[in-house]
Amino acid sequence: MDILAAAQLVARGQERIWALLTAMTGASKLPSTLLFTGPAGAGKELAAVRLAALLECRQDAPCGACPACRKISSLEHPDVHLLCATPSGDLDKMTAEALDGRREDFFAAGEPGGRARSTGIDAVRRVTERVSRQPFEGPRSVVIVLEADLATTEAQNALLKLLEEPPASTVIVLVTSRADRLLPTIVSRCREMRFEALPPETVSAFLETFHSVEPEEARRLATEADGDIRRAARLLDERFIELRRDAVSLLRLVLEGQVRRGPAAAEEIARSWSRDEARELFEEMTSLLRGLLRAGAGGDAGEAAVRAVGKKAAGAAAARDLPADMRRIAEAGASLRRNADTELTVAQLLLDLAGKWY
Repeated sequence: MDILAAAQLVARGQERIWALLTAMTGASKLPSTLLFTGPAGAGKELAAVRLAALLECRQDAPCGACPACRKISSLEHPDVHLLCATPSGDLDKMTAEALDGRREDFFAAGEPGGRARSTGIDAVRRVTERVSRQPFEGPRSVVIVLEADLATTEAQNALLKLLEEPPASTVIVLVTSRADRLLPTIVSRCREMRFEALPPETVSAFLETFHSVEPEEARRLATEADGDIRRAARLLDERFIELRRDAVSLLRLVLEGQVRRGPAAAEEIARSWSRDEARELFEEMTSLLRGLLRAGAGGDAGEAAVRAVGKKAAGAAAARDLPADMRRIAEAGASLRRNADTELTVAQLLLDLAGKWY
């Protein structure tokens, strides 16, 4: 994937953000510390890469064709530093693997085997040392912290020191869909830029351009993805489709009152999916519930959720406190991030959602 070309396409769906970033950059008023927040799949990570090109490009920024833009698009620019959450292990090896994965699929998340990922203090110290020197090629150094909420407490404290006294000519961009998991002092040090879910036409254009999806199918997937470009791309993957089927099955167990089958379902989930995949399954459950919550108001996303779970389950959902259900699912996802047992977490979630213990 041409990462910068993808970023430029997705920018069409975030015109308000880009008008502001471009104006601040042109007036030399861009803050040195930025926090990109908003829903998953809204193009925040791509926006951070495009901002780096805006700062480093010497042409009609970002031109997409000059040496600086080409290096940024391949994640190889020496003055653009990406911090990615990785499993524990050799920092150089884990970082190289994470960047290679991003080059192949920029929306890739998780690691083989479901190993817990984080951004550690050593990674922050390394990038702090690098930006303490003058930029190597371009006019600025740019630090992009992807999934900033996965930084450890020690790493966040080290980041805070960098944010408090950023080196001259350095711009730091933290990217997260979970700003509440950052230290409040970090959030207060950054200019927050809130992204909205992408419009369906932007998502469908992305699928057509970068995944060769036929227009009608692209529109269908864009509707189902509900503004989440990463999810739209995942809907082309067979394993993700299987995961989504399991998410639908778990919701039906709860909504249709079949929770006695929960322990067997939990065992099957733990056997079939890694820890990261189980968290993604929870996210799919949340996405479906969000669609059901909007089903009464009409709209394509609500109709897609009803079709997915079936009319019986959708009817039962209408009588539930769906925001409370989504909070319970979020808590279960947080437990998995803390390395809780997958089978027990899924079983407990099903019982919590049912409101019954057998």
